[in-house]
Amino acid sequence: MLELSWKLFSMTGSIGSYLLIKELERTGYAKPEHFGRKIAAAKKQAGAS
Repeated sequence: MLELSWKLFSMTGSIGSYLLIKELERTGYAKPEHFGRKIAAAKKQAGAS
């Protein structure tokens, strides 16, 4: 669920997907540092394009 939410957010920028990710983090389902690494990788990839 978390990976799907992240992929949807990264592809569309959907605020709903972002809020779902934040809710999953808040409830302890996801660890925020996991997304920190993904965000850094996405930014790095976007900069290379």
